[in-house]
Parts: sequence; C-alpha cells; structure tokens
Amino acid sequence: MREIDFGIFEMKSYNELKDTAEYQQWLNGDNYTNVAPKGESGSQMEKRVLAALRDVAASDKDTVIITHGGVIATIMANLFNNENKNRYQWQPKCGHGYLLENDKYYIL
Repeated sequence: MREIDFGIFEMKSYNELKDTAEYQQWLNGDNYTNVAPKGESGSQMEKRVLAALRDVAASDKDTVIITHGGVIATIMANLFNNENKNRYQWQPKCGHGYLLENDKYYIL
C-alpha cells in the first residue's frame, strides 16, 4: 500500500521544483488524472490501493495496515463515499489513522 509514485518529483521539495515547467504543468492540472513524469496519477494509485484492499478483505483475517495518509484517505473516501467527503478531508493527522470494524470507522 504505497503512496502515489511522484516520479521525477519524488523526494524533492516545492522550493526545488517550483520553477520547473513540468512540475507547474502537473501541479496546475487535475492531480487525480495528471500523471507525474515517470510516476503515476491519483487515479492510478487509487486503483492499485483498492485492488490491494480487496485482497486484504478477502483473507478473512484481522489485519493492520500501516501506510501513508494519502493511501488512508483514498481507502476511506471509497469505503465511505456516502459521507460526501473528498480524499483530502479523510487524510488523518500525522501519526493518526482509523480503526475499521464492520463497516464503521473510528478516528484514532
């Protein structure tokens, strides 16, 4: 359950990238569909994460997932889409997350 692949932008700060044409083009577009050069889009990450989540759910075992906030937010936005929150609204505070039990969630 890896975070989005930021491609050539990976491990670089905004200050390092802010004057780069490729970064500005990616940043100013739709980050759900825009693919970072040599990386992936938010949509591609979402499909990958949800496929992994289906595999985990099919195992019938109690499971703990420790992952990045973007992955957590993507899972929560999809599992609880009836709450009309976008994935950024689901992103937990640093060091926090959610406990899922029988289609309910608890903020930790």
